[in-house]
Amino acid sequence: MIISFLSDVNKVVPIEMALVVGCALFALSWVRPRRLVTDLHDGPRRRILIWVGALGSITVVAIASATSAIPVSIVGGTGFEGWWRRPAPLLAATLVLVVASIAMQRLPQPPRGEHAITPHRSWATFAPRPALGLGAAVALVIGATAGWQIAIAGPAPAEGPFFGYVPDYTPLPIYRSFNSGYGYVAGAGWPNHLATLITLAVAIAVLVLVLRHDANRAMPAQVMVPSTAPARQSTARLFTLLVVAGGITTLGALWLHVGSYGTTLVGLDERWVSAEQSFPQLTIDGEYSALARPMKMAGYVLQGAGVALALRLAVDTLRAAYSTRTTASLRVDSSIAAR
Repeated sequence: MIISFLSDVNKVVPIEMALVVGCALFALSWVRPRRLVTDLHDGPRRRILIWVGALGSITVVAIASATSAIPVSIVGGTGFEGWWRRPAPLLAATLVLVVASIAMQRLPQPPRGEHAITPHRSWATFAPRPALGLGAAVALVIGATAGWQIAIAGPAPAEGPFFGYVPDYTPLPIYRSFNSGYGYVAGAGWPNHLATLITLAVAIAVLVLVLRHDANRAMPAQVMVPSTAPARQSTARLFTLLVVAGGITTLGALWLHVGSYGTTLVGLDERWVSAEQSFPQLTIDGEYSALARPMKMAGYVLQGAGVALALRLAVDTLRAAYSTRTTASLRVDSSIAAR
């Protein structure tokens, strides 16, 4: 059913567009309707959390959809023109966190000398452990994949031969050897993947700094520490899941790129069946073509999973906001009735 749906949709929009698989996985996610964002506590940070969860998540979806659709419509290029498109979803999530952190700096603070004395907390004190574990795994795989692609790349002679997608020649190290020196295929090297590693490092640093600052935010002396924990837990959970969604989408785009150019085939001994049509009687593939094919398929799924997660964050944030607002209204009505 899902495969048939994707096949029909692919006739209208390319399946490479992250939103296609993302919508399918988003629909499947409602098999478990439990909210990812359970509560948005009343307080000065409520509006910021709604903005981050709803508008921030949609921003990640829009960026991922737009950047993943570009390669389908572009022919030719430099061989590394996609260097900025793959890390774009993760960068968008990081920028949302930066803006949210700046907005939270403007929240009311207790006057100097009137805040509670509390021990210094770790940045991960209020963050959900499963989300942190998933994020760490995604970051590790992104780093390993990008590092591997940089390590296997090098320059190529101008005379080639070149196979697969052949861009304009460049002396930059964007080529990997095809079948132990038989030729060269473009798509690897630091021009393609350095930006992804830099974005990953920046995203990790921003998340740690933002969570650390919020975990150690000053609070009035008359406020009990446990009463502030739920709001900080909601904040840490939302921020972490947003970055994880951007990271999964970037990982999917990375694997889709590596898998696509890794499946390059070279045909030999062509047999002509007509004046215009022929087919090779022998094909040669690259060194890691057996790995590239599942990586390409996994790239579609991962890219869609990141978009689906961002969509669920947006919807569940609005659900939580409505639920909290309804609960608050009921409490007010009950209070008035009691009087």
